[in-house]
Amino acid sequence: PHQNVTNHVGKAVEDCMRAIIGVLLNLTNDNEWGSTKTGEQDGLIGTAMNCVLQVPKYLPQEQRFDIRVLGLGLLINLVEYSARNRHCLVNMETSCSFDSSFCSGEGDDSLRIAGQVHAVQALVQLFLERERAAQLAESKTDELIKDAPTTQHDKSGEWQETSGEIQWVSTEKTDGAEEKQKKEEDDEELDLNKALQHAGKHMEDCIVASYTALLLGCLCQESPINVTTVREYLPEGDFSIMTEMLKKFLSFMNLTCAVGTTGQKSISRVIEYLEHC
Repeated sequence: PHQNVTNHVGKAVEDCMRAIIGVLLNLTNDNEWGSTKTGEQDGLIGTAMNCVLQVPKYLPQEQRFDIRVLGLGLLINLVEYSARNRHCLVNMETSCSFDSSFCSGEGDDSLRIAGQVHAVQALVQLFLERERAAQLAESKTDELIKDAPTTQHDKSGEWQETSGEIQWVSTEKTDGAEEKQKKEEDDEELDLNKALQHAGKHMEDCIVASYTALLLGCLCQESPINVTTVREYLPEGDFSIMTEMLKKFLSFMNLTCAVGTTGQKSISRVIEYLEHC
């Protein structure tokens, strides 16, 4: 009973968070005054950062993606047209993402980070890890598709000519043959499910990486100092890894959304700016 009560309370809090973020997204979308006034509220930008970096660990695995993207969307709205909010976010310190290998003790000890880090550093880490995860998921999906069994000829019978007519005559199967066919069908279904899971993971990682790249790009606009700060944490100080991800995301949006929406214009503007940095 206690567990059920806890689950109900957690679900209510999650629904409330989604509703509040939804209202804030509407208030700040493509609105300099709205985004600046919203960002001035005490602790709001830090709370939005926590929605991206920390809150997902308290949610079931299948719901983490949604809250992270909502938080990133709100941060993008807050900083896109507000110099005040950009300054606030760049100078903020936070914990790196809960699922970051830099903080979990995995990988190279020299790269491990403890305690608070600059918000820009935490966001660049999030982008790099989601971008790598997307590449890994894509390669696994490609391998599963490449290794998929070729279509087998129907061996359940054969065409035979009888009394001047061509008829399909079923062949009797032994228990061993039926068992083998069933195993092959089960294996094919398992491979398909694995491919779909990797494809779904790839899409989620791509979207998180793209939103994070867009947020970092918005921070760089009209600020050579912020450009230098972001570049410091990128591999070889190269923005191309971000622009390539944003170009893929823009192509995806062009296929799925009406051309010329506000989001597409923002992405195009950030890509153009980063390519000339």
